[in-house]
Amino acid sequence: MSRAWVFLGSGLALVAAVTVLFFAPITTRWTERVTIETISPVARAWGGAKAKWDDFRQSLRQFDVLEEENRNLRAENVRLQTEIRQLDYLRNENERFREMLAFRDQQSFRLLACRVIERDTSNWWNSVLVDRGWSDDPHLAPDQPVVTPRGVVGKTGTVGRSTTRVMLISDENCKVSVLTEGAGARGILLGDTPVNGGSPLCRLTFVTREAKFGVGERVLTTGLGGTFPPNLLVGTVTEAPALTSEKNSGLYREGQVAPASDLNDLREMFILTGASGAKK
Repeated sequence: MSRAWVFLGSGLALVAAVTVLFFAPITTRWTERVTIETISPVARAWGGAKAKWDDFRQSLRQFDVLEEENRNLRAENVRLQTEIRQLDYLRNENERFREMLAFRDQQSFRLLACRVIERDTSNWWNSVLVDRGWSDDPHLAPDQPVVTPRGVVGKTGTVGRSTTRVMLISDENCKVSVLTEGAGARGILLGDTPVNGGSPLCRLTFVTREAKFGVGERVLTTGLGGTFPPNLLVGTVTEAPALTSEKNSGLYREGQVAPASDLNDLREMFILTGASGAKK
């Protein structure tokens, strides 16, 4: 390498050194100012975006927590509603049992408690099957009264070893000799199958034209016929047409009776198996 190039390089190095020595603070400040002015908007934008992202992530975490709490609350609500329904069922069942026990203690008949275990939807108002048969009580037989504490339900039909078919008073083949409590009008009660799923009613028939009875009178058994003992509540008169009506233009008067027992919700009942003082 020539000596001239060496001197040139040395001179340039010296100039650079002097420039740095005397102008470095000014250059650094200018560079710093330019850098800050250039980067500050970007830094602010980045900081704002990062803050929003952090807020969004925090919101997601809070949403997950709230969603979990919501699921837990819904599950707790379902559990509490189930418990309430169970408590309502147990309370109603307890009230029914208390009513049945009180009824049993007031009767002089031999009573056999039974529970409905089957009901045919095609013959809903005709009969039910109960969980008692001749193996449970040797006195159990066909044509025995079946009652609840509210009133007469029907009578026993076919008796099996462990089950019995009960014919309801809403069946037109079930006939009961009755009288009205107020006027003492006597007649025969027949089942009258409801139309279009309505409530079951019974017809009070073969009442003499001279007899008088009115709406609201209770209807009781007369004890005639050998099946039902006297003074069992059957229902209440809901319709008593006048003698001039079309229904009462013949030899006898007719009326309509609502059963005292809820035939749509039969659960526990009693079968009257005899008039003995011993109770079942």
